[in-house]
Amino acid sequence: MQSTAISTRALDLLLLLRGSEPEGLGRADQVSYQLETAILMGILTEGDRLPTESVLAAELGISPITLRQSLAALRTKGLIETSRGRSGGSVIRRQIELTDTQLQHKLRETSTEALRDLGDLGAAIASMSARLAADRADHQNVEHLEELARRHRDTVDVRARRRMDSRFHVAVSIAAQSSRLTSAALQLEAELMTLWWGQPVPPSSESTLEEQHQAIVDAIRARDADAAARAAELHSRSETEYLIEQHLSLTMHPQGGR
Repeated sequence: MQSTAISTRALDLLLLLRGSEPEGLGRADQVSYQLETAILMGILTEGDRLPTESVLAAELGISPITLRQSLAALRTKGLIETSRGRSGGSVIRRQIELTDTQLQHKLRETSTEALRDLGDLGAAIASMSARLAADRADHQNVEHLEELARRHRDTVDVRARRRMDSRFHVAVSIAAQSSRLTSAALQLEAELMTLWWGQPVPPSSESTLEEQHQAIVDAIRARDADAAARAAELHSRSETEYLIEQHLSLTMHPQGGR
């Protein structure tokens, strides 16, 4: 397997996922959860080489022994492979793909009220991130947003499009130059990733999402903070409404009938 070292940006995002794990996990399981979430979100992808155990353990603030326990759990699941020696290390082996059944179950069991709470939080994060990005984003930030919007538009696979949309949300918070907003956006997207499922979005809705992405990018590029905030909030709330529609469809048709 060809491998490349993960970027500084990917490592930074991995570290910002700290705190997204469920309560009650031991430290090794927390780190495993962080790494799995990064793989699920596409922050870490097949062929990415993790830093050496000593470097990664130091970055994560854990002992090398704890890290080895975390990596062992990921190897058992077939998510990484590890080689020893001077040129050795751990490499991401495959992408995590949750089944439609798993995703449908999670969405069905999440109440409408909980989805609306997530939506309110998402809209607040998105709006403030876009507002600050309009003031603070540099040329590289804007070009990255443009690239993610284009890749979302050109991607056919439903799951890949969802990952690209998630990365777009996080990239807006990165452009806001706020590590706390980025951390909040990452943790929210990590939770939402397990609620989205494989039913194709109608072409008309996909076209709307693409237009919303471009409106956010255009407003940030134009340094129009009010327009950026409005566009980002609209985008976030429209996605929440879609999730709620799918939740209601699942609860009304528990066997998946359409």
